[in-house]
Amino acid sequence: MLADDAVVPALNCEPVDLQTGPLPCDQADRAEWAYFPVDALITLGPEPLGQTALAVLGRHGCVLPHQLGGSSIQAHVMASGQAWRMDWAQIRKDPQRYTTWLRHAMAATQGLIGQMAQWSFCVQHHTAEQRLASWLLYCWAQSSRTRLDLHIQSLPLSIRHSLIQMQECATDTSHSWGFEMHEGWLQASVPQGLMARACSCHQQMTTPTV
Repeated sequence: MLADDAVVPALNCEPVDLQTGPLPCDQADRAEWAYFPVDALITLGPEPLGQTALAVLGRHGCVLPHQLGGSSIQAHVMASGQAWRMDWAQIRKDPQRYTTWLRHAMAATQGLIGQMAQWSFCVQHHTAEQRLASWLLYCWAQSSRTRLDLHIQSLPLSIRHSLIQMQECATDTSHSWGFEMHEGWLQASVPQGLMARACSCHQQMTTPTV
């Protein structure tokens, strides 16, 4: 979409660096900004911030103003990186000109709904180990990097609880899972270990929205 020279020049669109923590946006502008992650990972969840991850957004998704404005849903940058930031007001003013953007936004929103439903099912029917492995694989699918580096304190609290349960119950070390925890970081580079332990939930959500 950024290659469309007919519409991009009219947009207030710029690359921004996102650091871990609450998604930065001024209250006055909160209803206008949309974020399209490039290699950053963003979680959406209810307040209090960081307790539960309802959805993970990466290179196949976007955070839109209507998903945040006036709601209890908060966006949290889990993995720092780049994203495109855009003034969504321009698109709302001229929907015919920006049909492609609106279609992408609709598909991304539908993906969020499906993701939330799938995670709700996963929490009810699968073990902590299965949920953790599946969640990490989905994060990997949303990332453009070959290795997943996540600061443990930036993870949603529910995922940190799964890590604790995995450490308490597993008979082998996390290294055989395909990830390591070192000095407060979770580093994953071998997806095969995660695939051997994951439930199938991540497979229901890995198709990119187009």
